[in-house]
Amino acid sequence: MGVTIFDNTVPFAERVRTLSHIAILLTLGVIAMIYLQGVIQPFILAVFVFLLLRPGAEWLKQRKVPTVLAYFLVIFGLVSVVTLTGWLLYADLSKVIDTVPENMEKIDRLLTTLEGTTILGMDVNLHGASDQLTGDSIKNTLFSVFGNAASFLTNLITVIVFLLFIILEAETLPGRIQAAYPSEVTGRLDEMAKQIGEGINRYVLVKTFVSFGTAFVTGAILVSVGIPGWFMWSVLTFLLNYVPYIGSLFAVLPPVALGFLTLNPVVAVVVLVLLVSNQQLWGALIEPKLFGASLDISPVVLLLMAAFWFWLWGIIGMVIAVPMAVIVKIVLGQIDGTKPISIMLSERAPKGSAKGNPAGTSGAAAAADSDE
Repeated sequence: MGVTIFDNTVPFAERVRTLSHIAILLTLGVIAMIYLQGVIQPFILAVFVFLLLRPGAEWLKQRKVPTVLAYFLVIFGLVSVVTLTGWLLYADLSKVIDTVPENMEKIDRLLTTLEGTTILGMDVNLHGASDQLTGDSIKNTLFSVFGNAASFLTNLITVIVFLLFIILEAETLPGRIQAAYPSEVTGRLDEMAKQIGEGINRYVLVKTFVSFGTAFVTGAILVSVGIPGWFMWSVLTFLLNYVPYIGSLFAVLPPVALGFLTLNPVVAVVVLVLLVSNQQLWGALIEPKLFGASLDISPVVLLLMAAFWFWLWGIIGMVIAVPMAVIVKIVLGQIDGTKPISIMLSERAPKGSAKGNPAGTSGAAAAADSDE
């Protein structure tokens, strides 16, 4: 169905033309997401919020709650949680900013102590680091990191407006698609929408639960030892846990560094061990059990997607990187011409595909070919 760049029966010039068209469309899409970020980003966030809230709304509708009231209740709950989180985050960030001058004195003393020492035969030279690591630079870093998260709160009204229209469209769009397209196309679109909805819902719900659990335990550990900004570091842990593989590592670094500045070295080491163990418990044990089957996306692809979306939209981009990868893989897998790309994005080969078979060829087809 359609021209594929992997089909050797298609003339080479036509495949090159198709590839160039894809490259042009991708380039225009990236440019649009850069220059129309104020419109596209709230819309994509609204789509993900809709997928997250829809199970709750459906649960209320099954209990005879009207559709409008059901969505109003779940949206009101979301807005309340986000608003409360933003208020607490701002208060905690202010407290951490107030402790920067005191901590900078400790950092300066530490750098002075290390300056000129020899470690493994190499002289330590931290003069450049002491010039770059200033109170203003730390403040700017904190504001830049949490500024992207706070931008979601700023654009919350825009997201809700988009969300309301998406809810209205979700009620009428299936009927219009069935009336506009033949049954074959409608069936494929329905299957694609079903897979995307199930995949994103499953990912968002499980990942949200795991991230909340990790952040809650992190906050409890930080509060018990008196590290300032425990709520801010917990929010950072919650957000970065959506970033595949490297997010949990970066979430541990700031509170651990602050712990070594404010706590006894032995206690700081204990905090480091507890935080890393907490991340491993939720990320390596609990999360795989809840997910069951893997997302079946190559780890390299996930890292590249996270890097791309971070470059595009900062920390919010990294949070939505995995759902976007899931959507892209599902859409490519539903189109005959792009199934090979979907398979290449996967972590493992599809079940039933024999070694040496062309991508997308079923086991039955391969058997038929061998009989001939």
